Amino acid sequence: MANVNVEYINPFIQASQQVLRQVANIDFKLGKVYIKEPTYKVDQVVVIIGMTGNIKGQVNFCMSIETAKNIASMMMGGYPVSEFDELAKSAIGEMANMIMGNSSTLFSQKGLKVEITPPSILIGENMTLSTSKMINICVPLLLDNGDKIDLDVAFMEN
Repeated sequence: MANVNVEYINPFIQASQQVLRQVANIDFKLGKVYIKEPTYKVDQVVVIIGMTGNIKGQVNFCMSIETAKNIASMMMGGYPVSEFDELAKSAIGEMANMIMGNSSTLFSQKGLKVEITPPSILIGENMTLSTSKMINICVPLLLDNGDKIDLDVAFMEN
């Protein structure tokens, strides 16, 4: 594993714990963190949020449609979400946005300035994502209900 600054990963994990618990009452365990290839296959839903400032890159929240619908349902107080419609997409985008906003705050407490872009949501089958010229660290969030979000933190080395 390349020499990766753990300080860059912890704020994302911490923010994910806070936000998922707060907005969806979801807890998770961490899977084994690893370096992903720069080009990789992704699940059916990916929320991409870019970062600029002291850390440049992007964070990709990758999950299945089922996981996205389950999280959206939990965020809406258990209201059943049968299809991944505009409301569900909005909920998932907002969840990712809140996690990134909280991460930015945690970075600023360490003296690092990180600005984030609005979320982009990709939906499809057999998608491939490429984060060339960046180190891509995958942090699997294993949700209590058996679902999984791959939190892929891709950043450029300065």
